[in-house]
Amino acid sequence: MRKIYLTIALTLFLFASCSEDSERSKGLVNVFIIGSHGEFDEIWLEVLGVEIKTTGTRGMDNADPVFLANTQTDKKINVASLTANSQVLLGRGEFSEANITEITLKFGDDHYAVINGQRFSISFASNASAEPKFLVNYDIFGGISHDIFLDFDAFQSFELVEGPEPRFILEPQIRPFLSLNTGRASGRISPANQKVAIFAVENEQLISTTGSQASSGDFALRGLEENKRYKVYIFPFSNNFLPDTLDSVSVNLRQNTALGTITLRPVE
Repeated sequence: MRKIYLTIALTLFLFASCSEDSERSKGLVNVFIIGSHGEFDEIWLEVLGVEIKTTGTRGMDNADPVFLANTQTDKKINVASLTANSQVLLGRGEFSEANITEITLKFGDDHYAVINGQRFSISFASNASAEPKFLVNYDIFGGISHDIFLDFDAFQSFELVEGPEPRFILEPQIRPFLSLNTGRASGRISPANQKVAIFAVENEQLISTTGSQASSGDFALRGLEENKRYKVYIFPFSNNFLPDTLDSVSVNLRQNTALGTITLRPVE
């Protein structure tokens, strides 16, 4: 009888150990979208989810893509509101230790923008625009969470088509980044109710764009790389205030650089 008990105990122990090893060999992947208002008050985009492709056996590119669905009942997202700390989860899933090589964003059909209370339709520039694909190189490590961000640049993504019923053509300009590999810089605009465009530039290359939240003036430039120096440009929409520049902004990995309060200077 004792041998039976020992056999059962050993079996349960091995099963538990295998389960724990299996859990440790998988990593959680979360995909978020962030954005900015651009020249709009609201930008409503229907997002169905994201498709993730990883390396397969022996590191070969032979794995089938996995679709991570946006589980919200209403899949329309106001990307104009996704500034400062705001973000929306597009999909979540567990993956075995591998390498993410490709991310495809899946849009739906219901999109529109709002400017000064007027609603404008949005259509895509092409079929490829409705399923933008990003080639990446992100390692998945077992037992930890990986947050991938898709940074939607509203300033460069739209083209206005004039006519009796003006509309916008969307060619999504989106920058993917992994939070594990980057840092951020954040601050506050004063007066808080002033709409501004904020750009981070490195070696004359535009890296990140954002705006401030109307209620607080808070803003954040996310997905910045360590050991680089950025110039941050602040452009008020109102002609009553002057532009401003922050020189030599740097970040540390997975940390926030506080830029403090930036008080807009009035035009004299």
